[in-house]
Order: sequence, then C-alpha cells, then structure tokens
Amino acid sequence: MSIVAPGSSPEDEPHVMVKYRRVSTRDQLEGCGLEDQDELCSGWLGAHEGVVLAGDYVDGAVSGSLDGRPAMARLMRDARGGGFQHILVASVDRVGRTARAAYQWAWDMADLGVHFIAVREGIDTSTESGWAEFRRHVVFAEMEWRRIRERTVAGREAKVSYGGWPAGPAPYGYRIVSDVVETETGRKRLSVLVTDDHEAMVLTVAAVLLVDDDMNCAQAAAELNRRGLLTRSGRPWCAANLRSRLSSETLHKGYVTYRKLSGGSRTRTAESGDPYYGAPVRIGVPPVLGEGRARELWESLRRTGFQNGRRQDRVYPLSGRITGECGETFTGATEGDDARRVYRCRGRLSGACRELNLRADEFESAVLEELFVILRQPVTDLSVVHEAGQREAETGDRDRYERRVAEFSEAIARQEDLLLTKVPEYLAAGVDPAFLQASIVSAQEQLTDLRCQRAVAAEWLAVRAEQDRLKADLRDVVAAGPEVVPRLTAVQAARLCDAYGVKVVLVAQGQERKAGVRCPVTEWHRETGNLVPPDPTDEEWEAVVAAVRPLFAKKHFTSKYDIRKQFDWMLHRLRTGLAWVDMPLERGQREAVRARQLAWWQRGAWPRVMEILGAGLRGDPAHRRMTLPAFRLVTLLSGGAEEAGGDTGASRGRAA
Repeated sequence: MSIVAPGSSPEDEPHVMVKYRRVSTRDQLEGCGLEDQDELCSGWLGAHEGVVLAGDYVDGAVSGSLDGRPAMARLMRDARGGGFQHILVASVDRVGRTARAAYQWAWDMADLGVHFIAVREGIDTSTESGWAEFRRHVVFAEMEWRRIRERTVAGREAKVSYGGWPAGPAPYGYRIVSDVVETETGRKRLSVLVTDDHEAMVLTVAAVLLVDDDMNCAQAAAELNRRGLLTRSGRPWCAANLRSRLSSETLHKGYVTYRKLSGGSRTRTAESGDPYYGAPVRIGVPPVLGEGRARELWESLRRTGFQNGRRQDRVYPLSGRITGECGETFTGATEGDDARRVYRCRGRLSGACRELNLRADEFESAVLEELFVILRQPVTDLSVVHEAGQREAETGDRDRYERRVAEFSEAIARQEDLLLTKVPEYLAAGVDPAFLQASIVSAQEQLTDLRCQRAVAAEWLAVRAEQDRLKADLRDVVAAGPEVVPRLTAVQAARLCDAYGVKVVLVAQGQERKAGVRCPVTEWHRETGNLVPPDPTDEEWEAVVAAVRPLFAKKHFTSKYDIRKQFDWMLHRLRTGLAWVDMPLERGQREAVRARQLAWWQRGAWPRVMEILGAGLRGDPAHRRMTLPAFRLVTLLSGGAEEAGGDTGASRGRAA
C-alpha cells in the first residue's frame, strides 16, 4: 500500500458511481446548499459519457466535522457490496471539514476499492496526483472550518460586549427580538432578550401557588397543567422542570451567565480550569418578579426541598429503555430510607401516571434473563449487533491501518532526517540558502501533513482497540450464559443492553406487595442465598431429629400429626410461596405446621437443619411474590428496537 495514493482503479472498468451531498445549516445560508451541489454534480455527469449513477446519498444539516453521518454510514455499508467504484462530491469539504473525518473516510473507501471525484477541485483520488491534491485541499478545508469557528466565536463576543444575546434559545420567561444599539463603531442591529408576557405570567402564577397557596413543585405543576398553562413546547409540567425554571438565575439574579463554569450548560474548559473562549460574562435581563417576591419564592423552594431521587454514582442499565402503559419512559431513581435503586415512570412527575416504581435489581435480572433466552437462539451474532450501535469507523481493516501508521512513521523519519541532516550538508557544500528555502518550506509542510495523517490512523486504531475490548467482554458475558446474570455489574449490563438495543414495553402493571407480617424463615433464605432442599431421605430425617431434639422438651415431639410430613409441607410452602391460609391442610394442622416452623426458627434449629440438608449447595430458591409487571422485550435481533411488533420475548410476570 502506498501512503501517497491508497489505490488505483483500472480504466477499463465501467464507471459506476454514487453521488454524496452534505449540507450544514451554515452552508445552506451561505449559498452552498444541496441544490448548488446537485447542479455541480449534474454538470459533471452530463460532460462524461458512459457513467452509471447508482445512488444519491444526502446528509442534511450535518456538521462537516463529524464522521458519523446517517447517509454516510448507509453509503459505507452499501460500498461493502462492491456495486460502485467512485463517489461524486461537489467539493472536497463535502467529504469532511476536518482531517480526521476526511482522511478516515477516504482511506476506508479506498480499502474497498472506492475513490472520490471532487468536481470543483477536479480531483480523482484513484490517481497519485489526485490523492496528493486531495490531501492539500483537506488541509485547506480544515483551516477554513477553524476560521469559521473563530469568526463565530468573535461574533458572539461582540454581541455579548454590547449586551446582545449570543446564541441559543431564550431562557424561560423571555424571548429574542431584534434591536438597534449604539456602539463605538456606530449603530448595530443585535438580538436581545425581552420579557415574554405569557411565560412571565406562568412564572407569576407558579410563584403564587408556591408562596401564597403553600404548594410544593409537584402540586404546582399539576395545578398549572389543570389550568392549561403548559410548558413552552406544549408538554405538561413536571416537578423537576418547574423547579428548574423557578430556580433560574434569570429569575432571581437578573442576569444570564454566558460560559458557565458550574451548574448546567457548562462551557468547555482547559486543563487550567479557564474557559477556552474567554471568561464568563453576565448578560443583564429585565426582571419578571419583583425583588421581594423573588426572595419569598426562593425561601419557599428551600422549604419544600426537592430531590430527583437519582444517585450520580449509580448506573441504571434500563434507564430510558422501559416504556410504560401510559407511553412514558422509566428512568433510574432511589426510594426509601435505604435509598434502594428503582425505575420510576416520568409520567408520575406530571401526575399523568399511577404506575408503580420497579425495583431495579429484580427487574434488571428479569430482563437480562429474558435476553439470554433470546441469545441462546442460533441467530445471535454479537459482532454484527454490536457494530449496529457503534460508530461506522469499523469499515476499515486493522492490518491496513497498522501498515499506514508504520509507513507514515518511516516517511516522517525520512523527512526529519532530510531537514536535520541533509539540509545542513547542502549548506556546507555551498548550496545557495535562498535556493534551499523553498524546498525547506515544502518539506516542512509535507512533514506536518504526514504527522497529521499518522495521528488520524493511530486514533482509529485506539478507538478500534477499545471497541474490541468491549466486544470481547460482551462475548465472555454471552458465552457464560444466564448463570452470569447475578454476577453482572451494572456497567456490564448497560453495555449488554446497548449492544443489543434492548427496549422493554410493559404490557401489564405489577401488583403491589401485600401488607402483613413477613415470614422470618423465608426472609432468611432470601438474604443468605440458602436454597430450599429436597424432602429429606430417611437417613437425613434421622439426622434432622437428632439435631433438633436437644433444643426442645419431649412434648414438642408428641403430636397427633406426622412431624416429618409437616416438615415436608414447610419446604413445599417455601418453594411455592403458598400463603398459610392456602395450604391444602385442615385448619388445625395448618396452624400446627406454622407454629412448629416458628419454634424451630426462634430456637435456632432451622439454620442447623438446613446445614444438615445441604441447603447451601442443592435445592430451589425460596419463592418470591410476583410484584414485577409482565413485559415485552424488543432487541436488534428482531429487526430494530423501535418496531412495535418486533418483540423477541415476553414475560408473563416476574418475581420480586
């Protein structure tokens, strides 16, 4: 493989090609829209006979700095079929506006025998000269992209310095209008924030509900929804959304911080902690509430308090993947004094849903067990499924990229030797320095380009190595089978759900656990992990009696009922979860069995008996009452996680 040209295309092959067009919002505004690109490409096609156009791929409003674009990803998948040899683009910057995006796509396509034709620059990357020109224009495209970013930042700086709104949607309670302001260089038309009458009225009503009517945020949100005072997007309020709006700095401090260093919407910072694009700036806004009213609202918010129930140090593999009967999704949260993990329906925050919280540990286990049932089917191919959820950088071949890095390194070493050794030798030999200057500049430019290309190839290898590591981890998990479910970490479970695009649709709500006295024997089995052993053999029963007899008086073993059969019924109840009242025994015997089991537990006999019967090694798990809902599991193996009818497994109820 040559590092100058990735490959060549025989001239006698039929020229089958596809067309690729890409436009960002800025390109569209600057007259580089899809129609302009189509006109350039159509002109080229009209001037060349014998060309077959096999497809047209379009990415609309997608940045040229990204290498993950929907149409591009589809084009890359189609290229593996070998149906075309060229990709026609209007200009090089349509391939990518950064060296990383452009080089990686060009290399991956060249590895498949597909090359680019850029109409505006007259470049065909299937030739060595065309590839060299392509590299040169990639550098220019990235330089222009960076200049655009700098101009954008500079324009925002100017707006902010004059009190204008730099970019983005207006904070709630305000709207953006155009205004003319006086500057040092004259009058300028800027976008500024003014109070939005409707949204300001909603905030005022919400303040009345919290301060005067002594409501909390959940109650106030429900009341606003009842009155038809919805959010800006027209969706119902929830407690978290309303509290966020009522706690904003615009409402309480009278300004918006541009380039925040803390809180939400934080700006990017350097290692020193300073913002990349300058210090934070406060943009003043007209007040919505008076100073006294804002202070009362703040005190009310502090008094009612709010916790979203989400622990930041916890992982919720199914967060956002569960859809309830109300149509809303479930997200991770905590509940109770012990802060146990649960999944809570988002509809509950707005009062639109009454679905119960799902206990996270039990529900995750149920879903993963169902997933492993699907994975045991012969259609499972982890590499294919995992690739569907990953960046399309995997088109390339590892060996080719490793050779690229090695060859770039060799070329860089030669170029460095030329600059550090050969140039001084030429000078010592009496070559005119002015004559050498142009060659030195050219050599330095080539060295910079080679280093850039090596960095892109090395980054691809690093990303691929990390993806392969994750794949290997997932393969080990899948190969271990359903027995591995109790040992999976939350991070591993999350990766498994990501790899297979897991979606869970609840089809029946779970039943709330009945109140009542819990059986201490059942709880002991669940907490210790001891199984419920099989009914004892004759020898085992003799050992049980010998262990229990010293703990009780003789009358404990004097009964009109068969104590061994009673013990068998105790084990049967633990396995099946039967309530005492449902035991198929006459009333007197049911009470006798219950009393005997409780006595064995209180005297410490039960753990001793379970040890004799080997409950730590054999038997069945203690039954758990059915509290989790029935669900339908949808994965990528069913043809897409978003297909409503694509369920690959269903639970008819799960134990909690």
